[in-house]
Amino acid sequence: MIKLQQILESVNQSELDEVEAYLDRVFAAIGIDIEFTKHFMDRVNDIRNRKSIEPEEIEDLFTKAYQDHGQQIKSLGASAEAVITDMESNINVPFVLRFNSRTKKLDLISKTVMRKFNFKTSSKKLKV
Repeated sequence: MIKLQQILESVNQSELDEVEAYLDRVFAAIGIDIEFTKHFMDRVNDIRNRKSIEPEEIEDLFTKAYQDHGQQIKSLGASAEAVITDMESNINVPFVLRFNSRTKKLDLISKTVMRKFNFKTSSKKLKV
């Protein structure tokens, strides 16, 4: 029987680490480091998504965000919050930007992820 809160783990931590490393290389050009929280990992496989959010979907979402909104994300500055929304897959990633004084980069901290149509938020939405 499937737990109410988790789909059978179809995406594991090492897969998510690979995605994060790839996205770090993409966003390095604009001085942003991508970070996925533990809650983000928990939500990737959450049953409320109806199906797991695949690593390829996360890569596509962030790659499109970089292409469409990269400079805009950087210009939001430290402490800014926003949501990246994929209009095709209905995946939403609320994030916060924090300045990392050690690396001298902005950390884009993905707080969570969910597959939800018409996601409501008071934060700025970056649609891709």
